[in-house]
Amino acid sequence: MDKPHNNRHRNTYLILIGAGVFLLVSKFIGFWTIAGVLLLLLGLSQIRSGGNKKGYLILAIGALCLTGGNFAVVVALILIVLGLFYKNAKNSNPGGDFIHKQSFLSSIRHDREPWVLRNMSVWNLIGEMRFDLSLAILEEKEATMVLQGVIGDLDIVVPDELGLLVEGTVYVGQIAIDGMKREGVVNRLSWRSPNYESAAVKVKLIVTYYVGDVKIKIV
Repeated sequence: MDKPHNNRHRNTYLILIGAGVFLLVSKFIGFWTIAGVLLLLLGLSQIRSGGNKKGYLILAIGALCLTGGNFAVVVALILIVLGLFYKNAKNSNPGGDFIHKQSFLSSIRHDREPWVLRNMSVWNLIGEMRFDLSLAILEEKEATMVLQGVIGDLDIVVPDELGLLVEGTVYVGQIAIDGMKREGVVNRLSWRSPNYESAAVKVKLIVTYYVGDVKIKIV
């Protein structure tokens, strides 16, 4: 009978303590900085849970909070990001027979039904991508996937019979594959499946994000 009351009591003091800690930290670091970081984390969490539009909106609000309401800083950041977008969109073109996709916001999901895997080059400002290569239908014995952007959340499932070569770079965040993990700042990972040379079907994966969470699972 007392459990609801006890839960309310516990939630109340946790909120009060949390608010106090937040105010103390914001005193030394800055309110807008703390709020911005928390909103960025919340936005990424929303994107990973499937709330793409809401997550992207929270990310944008968090980025604005980090500027502290300074309009000039906001404009400068927008110009820098736009410059990076067009520079990398141009340089990410690998040439040859590739499908090219470039966008500011992107959500690509190939993890629920069979899909055709062709050579692809994808560049986006903010992107969420899910690929299940066990469902992929390859038109050739080898395929190359070039996935690049500023902020990315990438999950790839790879069957163990597939030959896989990974060249990954995440400047801030993490990249993980088959028990190997790099996290923090300037993370680079090169990985080749043991059966790569002998595999009947091969995929080369090139991943580059400024801020990213990249997970590659071998099944």
